[in-house]
Amino acid sequence: MQTWAKRGLQTALVTGGLLMLGTGIASAEESAANPDSPVGPLDLGVDVPVQIDENKIGTPLGEIGVPGFEGELSTDPVTKPLGAATQSAAAATQTVKASEPASQARAKQNGTSGGGFTQTEDAFKGNKVDGDLTVPIQICGNAVGVGGDAQVDGANCDQSVSSHEDTTTDGTHSGLAGNVVALDWAAPIQLAGNGVGLAGGSGAVTGTTASQDVTETGNISTNGTGSGLSGNVVSGQLATPVQVTGNAASWILANAYSEAEAETEAEAGGWVKTNGDGAGGSGNVGAVPIALPLRFNGNAAAVHGSDADSVASSEADAEAGTATTPGINDIESFVQTGGGVSTLSGNIIQPQLAGTGNIAGVAGTWVGNATTGNALGEGEAGTSTSEVAAGGFSSTAGQKSAGSANIVDAPIGLPVEACGIGGTYIGNAHAAHDCSNDTQTGGGTYTNGDESFLGGNGAHAPLAVAPELFGIAGSHIGNASASSHEEKNVEVGGYNGTSGNDSSGGGNLVETPVAAPVEIFGIGGTYIGQAVAGEDGGVTEKKRIKAGDDSSTVDDGAFGAANLVSVPLAVPAQVFGVGGSHIGTGIGEATNDTITEAGGDLSASGKEGGASGNIATAPVALPLQAHGVGGSFIGIGKGSADNLTDAIAGGSTLTDGQDGAVSGNIIEAPFAGAGVLYSTGAGLVALVSGEGVNDVVAEAGGDATTNGDGGGLAGNVVAAQGLPIAQVFGDAVAAAAKATGEGVNATDVTSGGDITTSGVEGGFSGNIFDVPAAAVAQVFGNAIAAGGVADAVGHNVTTGQVGGTTTTSPTSLGSLAGVDLQAPLGAVVQIWDVPLALLGSATTEASNLTDITVDSQEPQINLPISGSELPATGLPTLPVGGAAAARSDAGLPATGLPELPGLSAGGELVSLPGLPGAQQERSSLPKLNVLPVQTLPANLMPQADLQGVPSMSGADLTPQADLPAMAQLDSLRTILGG
Repeated sequence: MQTWAKRGLQTALVTGGLLMLGTGIASAEESAANPDSPVGPLDLGVDVPVQIDENKIGTPLGEIGVPGFEGELSTDPVTKPLGAATQSAAAATQTVKASEPASQARAKQNGTSGGGFTQTEDAFKGNKVDGDLTVPIQICGNAVGVGGDAQVDGANCDQSVSSHEDTTTDGTHSGLAGNVVALDWAAPIQLAGNGVGLAGGSGAVTGTTASQDVTETGNISTNGTGSGLSGNVVSGQLATPVQVTGNAASWILANAYSEAEAETEAEAGGWVKTNGDGAGGSGNVGAVPIALPLRFNGNAAAVHGSDADSVASSEADAEAGTATTPGINDIESFVQTGGGVSTLSGNIIQPQLAGTGNIAGVAGTWVGNATTGNALGEGEAGTSTSEVAAGGFSSTAGQKSAGSANIVDAPIGLPVEACGIGGTYIGNAHAAHDCSNDTQTGGGTYTNGDESFLGGNGAHAPLAVAPELFGIAGSHIGNASASSHEEKNVEVGGYNGTSGNDSSGGGNLVETPVAAPVEIFGIGGTYIGQAVAGEDGGVTEKKRIKAGDDSSTVDDGAFGAANLVSVPLAVPAQVFGVGGSHIGTGIGEATNDTITEAGGDLSASGKEGGASGNIATAPVALPLQAHGVGGSFIGIGKGSADNLTDAIAGGSTLTDGQDGAVSGNIIEAPFAGAGVLYSTGAGLVALVSGEGVNDVVAEAGGDATTNGDGGGLAGNVVAAQGLPIAQVFGDAVAAAAKATGEGVNATDVTSGGDITTSGVEGGFSGNIFDVPAAAVAQVFGNAIAAGGVADAVGHNVTTGQVGGTTTTSPTSLGSLAGVDLQAPLGAVVQIWDVPLALLGSATTEASNLTDITVDSQEPQINLPISGSELPATGLPTLPVGGAAAARSDAGLPATGLPELPGLSAGGELVSLPGLPGAQQERSSLPKLNVLPVQTLPANLMPQADLQGVPSMSGADLTPQADLPAMAQLDSLRTILGG
């Protein structure tokens, strides 16, 4: 089987090589000077190193050991002879060239030159196409049992492949010369330590270790100075390891087991350097580094009465385009070019991707049993780790150019993972697996558009997204559990800088950094069964996601230059610590520690410029979360979570429009808030609880500073600053159920900041138009019971600041300068400590400390609705005598009310003159407002005994027409125990 497979692969590769390959004559001098550079204009190669060892197959008749193989399949058998022919042709060319001087001398007669022919050294003018693909394949330590048993013990495999080939050429002072199209791709494939059982068979792997180390690298150097359409580079650099290791799979009354460790590393590409100074359409770079491990490790799957268990650990690392060379200001750079005094030259386009696709430690069954990572034992959990990086710092310069030295930069960090998940349909699935990931994409950028037309501009879209599912248990007619500890660091992009002094449309920046972890973890959900996730601290997360950084552009004396637009978004969207069930038990517990950052400080300048140095920014910091929630319909649902989240978007804003026209203006719309549902239990015919602690910080924008002195329509600030907070926590809802909600909240939100400008001797300059707005709605510590019991505890500390102090120069109405207009808007509505019960019991305990500041003022609307703060006429909410002031209970207490004259201590009614027929029907009783109450004493209700009720005079107690009718006295008697 191996012989025909080998020959088939060789035939395919050779045929593909013949279809791809073409070659031209290259000079022998070039080969001698650059031995690592490809000889001809077209150099394409594919290498497939293969390692097969320690694999076994089980059959009903016995175990088969698969023969090993180690070798390489390559296009070299085709390319090497062609390369030798090229070298021979180059030598022949040199011989012909050596005879040319004599012939030319003979052609020269009577002091005049005759005709002649000089052969070019390179008919392809240094243009090169260079592609290298390396695909190492490692198949090691696998066991497959088909109707029989297969056992692999202690397999150990190591594969290492390295290739480096630089691409060097030159297109200086030429046309259509020195251009490069290059591809370096490292794509190792690793299949190791897998156990498979089929049809009553068994596949077992113990002690397998496997490793791969693959490099396919090369730097690119060319030059298009003083040329047309020369020295351009298109470069693809890919590192994409594929890893399938340590899995256990069984089907139809079979068994599978894997205990394995695996590691794979891939590196591709290198740095890129060129130049397009004094050229047209030259020195441009399109670089696409991609680092993307694809992984399926440590999983267990069992179907149709089978069993599968995996205890595996793995590592997969990838780098693409991370090599650097000294660039501008000796900064280590991935891409370095230039386009000074040029047209459409020295531009950079660089989409960059560092990501991971990982499914690890998942246990799944369909009528079977599966475990991963010693989930039911005392051993350590399985692990998966990755370090992934792509691209780096890039720079160019385009002084005195037209349409040159612009940068389009789109770095993306995208680790996608499913880790430590247990799911079953009729069976048992238990997962324990920890995941760790570090992802770095791109870096800073710098360009220069001084004295240019549309030069030195930058467009940047760093995106850091981390979609994840981990620590989740789900079951239907079965039992599932999950445990997972996750650590992740994702950093995308960096500082972006440019300048546009004395330019037209130069040195502008547009950026949209987005940091958005999107994830679900610590969830236990079941329909007829049991699912437990994260019990006893079994699901935790520690994460930092960052996109972009500070940005700066500078301009003096320019038009339409050095403007900056920034829209940073820091929006973590997370659901964790949730338990839910229908006819079963669902428990979810989780701990979260997340920092999400987007963008940074912004600076620009438009001094003595026209339509320059303006900044528009709209940073958004908005955590959206649901955690610590328990819910059930006929069953048990418990959720528990501790949350620590920071979301930071943007920073301070600084520019200058002195002596400019339509310059140095700021338009800002920071938006910081929180939308959170947590620590709440709700059930119907169920036992439910939700509990936890919430600590959230959200910051968007910062101080804004500019200056419009001596300018026209300069140094103005238009601001719309928003602070929305919507949170529900510590509530309990029970319908024929027992529900508990217990939440503690600390939320701190800041949107915008101080605004400072000046418009001295300016026209329509130095003005401030500011609308800070806050909208806060919170519901916490409330209990609702209908035929059940609801207990709610909610303690709240919320602090918010939107806007700040505004400062500008003295107002000049004649020139409309120094005008300071503010319109603060604020509304706070909170409902807490309210128990509502119908044929049940509702108990609440709550405290509230909320401080919201809108432009140094309190909100215009502040509407608290609390069970402990309603008017005295609301008797059902009076605090119970002897109980804590912050605790309320539905219904009136039986003791603790002040005694009324004429009532016995026991609460029995005594003889009341003027009330004949006290036992008559309620409809015939006289109304309260006809009683002779004019002589009631002023101290009828002693103030000292009423906690939380404001001071009243005796006159305030005079009965009003809207008090209860006298017919309700026997109801009061019943409450008082009579």
